[in-house]
Amino acid sequence: MTVQALPRISVIMTTYNGAEFVDQSIGSLTAEPGVDLDIVVVDDASTDGTLARLRDLEAHDPRIRVFAGEKRGIAGSRNAGLAKVRYELLTFLDQDDLCMPGRLARQAALIQRTPDAAAVMGETLMFQTLGPDRMPLPGTNTARILGIQLSAGLFRTSAVRSLGFDSTFAMADDFDLILRLLETDHEIAVEREVATLHRRHVGNTSGNISALRLELLKVFQASLKRRRAAGQVGPIMHPLVAAMSRAGN
Repeated sequence: MTVQALPRISVIMTTYNGAEFVDQSIGSLTAEPGVDLDIVVVDDASTDGTLARLRDLEAHDPRIRVFAGEKRGIAGSRNAGLAKVRYELLTFLDQDDLCMPGRLARQAALIQRTPDAAAVMGETLMFQTLGPDRMPLPGTNTARILGIQLSAGLFRTSAVRSLGFDSTFAMADDFDLILRLLETDHEIAVEREVATLHRRHVGNTSGNISALRLELLKVFQASLKRRRAAGQVGPIMHPLVAAMSRAGN
């Protein structure tokens, strides 16, 4: 009888002063059955005890590897993590978000059935308060979206490494990466299942709406410039963009 190997998935988490939530976020990964995990955590010079907490988690679970150094910013920290990951499949998780139970094995099966896909992108459930089952409490403010959220996707590591993250962006490096994948005709499969739980709180990096909008404008302008230089006109035609439009995102 042949025993089928578990799908191998690397996860990159960047942290900065995330001691309040990091245990719960990493716990949502380590609790996942049916996958062989390589969890790479890059701490961005935290000052609140986050690194000490990470070192404790690392000491008790060999799947967790923690790297710390100079202040790099989110994109720089993600690039540092890219240099460390071991497996051919890759996802991301923010320090205050949660992996939806069962989504890693589900997305791994989907991407393995779609050999031409560079990634599979699922939905995100925004939340404010969780119950003991790690699900949003009934009646609390939630929103379910299909959008560009790295933690809702599973990627082929080679595709992400071929592009890397642009460290000139402080908040929108994820949008920039996905657009560059789309521009280069990488296939991204779409699944209409919740893949990640995104915590809304006052410390969200994306909470500065005006600054985020300015960065997104620069991202889209850079995308348009690249596409025009390549002789491409009109909007990006891709199933992910079409599905986001239908969903009203």
